[in-house]
Amino acid sequence: MVALSISLLGGFEARLDSGGPLSMPSRKAQALLAYLASRPGRVHPRDKLAALLWGDCGEARARDSLRHTLTTLRKAFRAIPPVLLADGPTVALAPAAVEVDAVVFERLVAEGTPASLETAAALYRGDLLAGLAVSEPLYEEWLVAERERLHELALEGLARLLAHQSRTEQTERAIQTAVRLLTLDPLQEAVHRALMRLYARQGRRGAALRQYQVCLGVLQRELGAEPEAETKQVYREILQRRPPEAATLEAPPRPEPREPRLRPAVRHPELPTAETPLIGRDPALGRLRQALDEAADGRGRVAIVLGEAGIGKSRLVAEVAALALDRDARVLFGRCYESARILPFSSWIDAIRAGLAIAGTDALDTLGHVWRAELVRLLPELGEPRGADAPASEDRLRLFEALAQLVTRFASAGPLLLVLEDLHWADEMSLRFLSFLAHRVGGGPILVVATAREEEVADTLSRTLAELRREPAALELTLGPLSREATAKLVRALGRTGRDALAPAQLEEQVWRAS
Repeated sequence: MVALSISLLGGFEARLDSGGPLSMPSRKAQALLAYLASRPGRVHPRDKLAALLWGDCGEARARDSLRHTLTTLRKAFRAIPPVLLADGPTVALAPAAVEVDAVVFERLVAEGTPASLETAAALYRGDLLAGLAVSEPLYEEWLVAERERLHELALEGLARLLAHQSRTEQTERAIQTAVRLLTLDPLQEAVHRALMRLYARQGRRGAALRQYQVCLGVLQRELGAEPEAETKQVYREILQRRPPEAATLEAPPRPEPREPRLRPAVRHPELPTAETPLIGRDPALGRLRQALDEAADGRGRVAIVLGEAGIGKSRLVAEVAALALDRDARVLFGRCYESARILPFSSWIDAIRAGLAIAGTDALDTLGHVWRAELVRLLPELGEPRGADAPASEDRLRLFEALAQLVTRFASAGPLLLVLEDLHWADEMSLRFLSFLAHRVGGGPILVVATAREEEVADTLSRTLAELRREPAALELTLGPLSREATAKLVRALGRTGRDALAPAQLEEQVWRAS
C-alpha cells in the first residue's frame, strides 16, 4: 500500500497518503529522501550516503550526521507504515510504500503509447529537484547528471507525442506539445518547423511567420547560425500563401465607381481602431497634422509620442493614420512586443513586409543586388545571397543603408506614414535604425510616428530619444492627463444611451476623481 507520494520533478514535495504534506526539517533531510526516492528499493551503503551529503566533514562526523538525519526521517514517517529501511549497514526506501513521480514518468515514457506519453508530459513539471540546492560536490554531480538524463527523456517523450498528434490531425494539442518542447529546448529547429506547419494548418499565417522569426533569433543569439535550408523553405511556402483578408481586399466583388486611389490594397492586420472619440488632444493632433503636411511637401519628420499606459497614444495614432489614408498616403504599421525584444529588428519586420505587399517587386527592383543581398538577412523570402552579392561581414551600417533605401522606395509613389507602436519594448537594433533613419527622412515624403510609455523608457531608448532631440526633423510630444473639462466631455460622449441622454454629472465627477 502506498503511504507516501514524493514529487521530484519541478521541485521537491512529499505528501502523506492522507493528503497532508510531510514536514521536512532541513535541506539535507530533503536531499537524502530525494536521493533514496529516485530509486525506491535500491540499497545504499551508509558510508556512501555520508560521503554524498557530508563530504566536507570527517568520516566519523559524517556518519553521525547521517544517523541524526535518518532519525529525523523516522520521526516524520512515524504515522505511516514502514517506509525507511535502515536497520543495518544499508539504507533504502520500501518500494511498495512510496510513489515517486520521476519513477512513474520514466515508466510511462518507456511504454510509449500515446496515452502514456500524454500522462508523462503532464508529470514532467520541470527540472529534477529544481530549487533544492546543497553545497556538496558529489551530490551536485549526481543531481546534474540525473537532471540532464530526465530532461533528455522528456524531450524524447514529447517529440514522440508531437509526431503522433501531428499524424492524427490533433492540431491544437500538437501546437501545445511543440510549444512545450521549445520551452525545454528552444534550439530544436525541427520543432520550430513543425510548429510553423501546425500554425499554417490552422490558418494562423501570422503566427507561423512569427515563429520563423523566433527560430531565427534564437539560432543567431545562441549559436551565431542561420536556419537550415529546410526551415527557410517552409517559411517561403507559408509566406507565398495569400492571407484571406488580402485576397478579399485585392479582389472585391464590385469595383468602386470612383477613380482608383493610391490607398494601400493591403492594410496591416493590427491597424488601430477608433472606437472612442478623440477628445482633448487637439494640440497634439494639430502638430502631427502639420508634420504630415510637411512630409507631403517632401520635408520628412520623425515624431515620438510619449505618455503613460492608457493615456491615448494609440487613439491619437489611429486619427493620424485616418488622415493619411484620406490623403492617399501609404500607411505601414509595426508593433513592438515585450516577448520579441530579443529579436533584432523585430519592430520593423512587419512594417517592411506590409510595404513590400503594397509596392510589389518595384521597390526591390530599383534597389540593386548589393542592397537586396543585405535585406535577405532579415527577409529570407527575398532569396538566397550568392557569390559577390553575399554580405561579407556583419556590418550593421550596410544593413541600415539597405533598409533606409527600401523605406525611401516605399515613399516614391507618394507620402508614406510609418507607425511603430510600443517603442519601449523595441530591441536595440530597431532603436539604432530609427536613429539612423531620422538622418535620412528630411528630404523625402516620409513621416515616422513612434509611441512609447514614458514610465518604461529604459537606457537604450533614453539614448535614442536624446539622439533624436538633436535631429532637425525630429518632433517629440508628451501626452498628459485630460483636463477636467475634456474628461467630462469624454464621459458624456461614452455615456450616451439609446436616447442620446447625457451621463449624469455625478458620473463625470467620479471619473474625474478616479483619473
